[in-house]
Amino acid sequence: MLLKLLLIQEPILSKPLKEYVQPVLGEHGRGEKIRLSFERANTKVTALAASATWRRKGTRRGLFWEAAVENLIDLTQDDPDLSIVEHNDTISFIFEKDVLVRLKKADYSLHSSNYPTPTAELFHEHDADLFGFSGLQRVEAVYVPNRFDTDVLWTGIVARDGKTELWHFELAEPVAVSPVMLPAIPPTPAADLVTVKNQAKKANRKQDKDGRQ
Repeated sequence: MLLKLLLIQEPILSKPLKEYVQPVLGEHGRGEKIRLSFERANTKVTALAASATWRRKGTRRGLFWEAAVENLIDLTQDDPDLSIVEHNDTISFIFEKDVLVRLKKADYSLHSSNYPTPTAELFHEHDADLFGFSGLQRVEAVYVPNRFDTDVLWTGIVARDGKTELWHFELAEPVAVSPVMLPAIPPTPAADLVTVKNQAKKANRKQDKDGRQ
């Protein structure tokens, strides 16, 4: 709540805050939906690659991005606090009117690559207004492919200030926990119950007899 008040009081933040962005993306399963968007895009593009020949190396990246964006739009249809804003050759997902996320491919050092347009250069300059939205926490949701670009090794959120990484966190697949099965207790035979009861009665009679002596 305090972070929310700070965002309201201070319209321009110099740097995105992990302690604010991470909980926002945790709401409504947003982080998991981003991860699933990348995972499903990889499945779709890998299937396409098996039956097509692409002459440009960037073709797979472009198709992957289109599929991931479309997946995230579909998965977040019921999100009450999401605005999807299309720009020139890109798209922004704005959560809670504060956190702006764009989807990117990254290398092993978590650096994304951009064609150096003025808009791309300004994305990590947090004091600069971008797309007409001021004071937003701008971060990248990235996927890291393997060396052959045929599988996704890592997905997560990365924040930068210029070319310096501020922080990152992984969007890991939820761990399925199997229910613990308690061992079954075999039923006690009726004959054993009768024996136990008779033994208890004899013990009580003996105690009464000893008490009267």
